[in-house]
Amino acid sequence: MKKLVFAALLICFTATAARAQLQDEQASSGTVYSKLGIGYPVSIGSTSSLSMGLPGVSYNETFVAGLANPAHWGHTIYGLGAGGIDITTYNASQASEEAQNLHFGINQFQLQLPVIRGKFGVSASFSPVTQSNFRNYRETVTVIGPGAEQDSLLYGIENRGSGGANRAEVGFGWRITPNISVGYAASAIFVSLDDTYTGIFGNTVYQSVGYTLETSGTGFGNRFGTFIRLPQLLGSEDLLGIGASVSLPVSIDAERKQTSEQGSSSLSTQEGESLGPGTITLPATVHAGLSYRPNRLTMFATEGTYENWSNFENGFKTSEDNLFVNRYKVGLGFQYFPYITGSNKFLSQFKYRLGASYDTGHLEIQGENINTLKFSLGLGILSPSPRSNSNSSIDISFEYGIRGTNSADLVKEQIWGVRLTLNLAERMFFRPKLQ
Repeated sequence: MKKLVFAALLICFTATAARAQLQDEQASSGTVYSKLGIGYPVSIGSTSSLSMGLPGVSYNETFVAGLANPAHWGHTIYGLGAGGIDITTYNASQASEEAQNLHFGINQFQLQLPVIRGKFGVSASFSPVTQSNFRNYRETVTVIGPGAEQDSLLYGIENRGSGGANRAEVGFGWRITPNISVGYAASAIFVSLDDTYTGIFGNTVYQSVGYTLETSGTGFGNRFGTFIRLPQLLGSEDLLGIGASVSLPVSIDAERKQTSEQGSSSLSTQEGESLGPGTITLPATVHAGLSYRPNRLTMFATEGTYENWSNFENGFKTSEDNLFVNRYKVGLGFQYFPYITGSNKFLSQFKYRLGASYDTGHLEIQGENINTLKFSLGLGILSPSPRSNSNSSIDISFEYGIRGTNSADLVKEQIWGVRLTLNLAERMFFRPKLQ
């Protein structure tokens, strides 16, 4: 019990600290590259796979809900639920300038239930697809007034963005044979973006002015998955997993309006260039990978992602079309579960995971790819004791990454992140057979 209480207190403390820091408006933003398109892509996966920097299509964990591969839902035995928070710090540098941004976000939420235990399961989830959260500020001085009445006026222009695309999804998984599973999921994709520009003057005689571009829309998506298990390939306990999932392109019918503000008055319009109705097309995504368990305690996995961002279209920002390129991501992960041995040693009562990933990125700016190298480390804190009849756990994962480059006067970011997730299994949804 002490382990779960400590982890719960840690979640509350971290969330409170993050919210306090976010009250500082200069800190409440994420990666600067989320300004382009409809935000920066968000990785999809289970809490266990994200601790290794992987989507998690090539393996299934009995007591943790999985989102990356619909075929895994056919293996559902217990009722599963997952949700949590993440806190990420971005230390950005450009030439001689530096800035630090802190982003506090809500992780994906998922409910996964068996219809026929171990053969047919269903899932309902809500997860981010992209996130746009940035702040840019520039100050300059201009000369106003004629002749001898000329004077210098200091003013600043602030550009803030928030929102992104989110997915509400339901689907099923079917275990056709003991070693072959397939799955399907249908989703509604919601886009909601605010892009605000504000002019602030150093002389109080001048009122601040600004305008906000609001983009919203809805589209429908489809995902397919398959999972193949090959047990006892090289030994009596080993298992090879092969998994893949495909998300089809999504066409979003959207509209954009502009709201201008000066003092206490405001005016909204959908008439003008890049305003009114338009179409946003999200690219196809493919996840695929292999996992190998030499025994029950250890697992090695390698997985990759391909996203066809060269076909991304945004009818409201056609000038950015040439910045998007196809994205490739590859990762290696390892996990070790010593708790399975039943050892009473303190360090043997946790789940350990680590991994590394390289992402070419979906942006190419001034001939430079905005790539990302990340390292991940995860710790799974198990339920208090076997007698509790609970398989719930809390996952804590840490990551460090480097994104972008200082070449061509671009921004380079150092990324520090922590993710806290609560995994509920069995107890919340089914009464134990024996009291």
